[in-house]
Amino acid sequence: MKLLGLFLFLISLNSFSLEKSEAFIVTAYTNKFRVLSPVKRTNKVSVIIENKTLVKLIGEVVTDKGVLKEMVTIKPGKYKSVELEFYKNTKYYFIPLSPSFQKVVLDFGRKAYEIPSKE
Repeated sequence: MKLLGLFLFLISLNSFSLEKSEAFIVTAYTNKFRVLSPVKRTNKVSVIIENKTLVKLIGEVVTDKGVLKEMVTIKPGKYKSVELEFYKNTKYYFIPLSPSFQKVVLDFGRKAYEIPSKE
């Protein structure tokens, strides 16, 4: 009986935990993008882009000044990880080119967030 109580307690702790990451995890779905961001801002950060659509995803990581940091092509069901240097006072975006979608902000310290498709 005590073992069952301990088991239920551990399950409930897991369901209340916040999603955290040491990297940006950008997941592409057919109608939205979901972003899990690192809690702390660091200079070098991995950006992992997952393609959960049925088509090839082509996109780029750029700064707010339009500087191209990385270009990626990801097959359906696959992912790609890129290591980037993030500078203070600079915003970074993932811009899906094909299929086209609105830009995805890479923002440190936020809870998991979604960018819906423009209708």
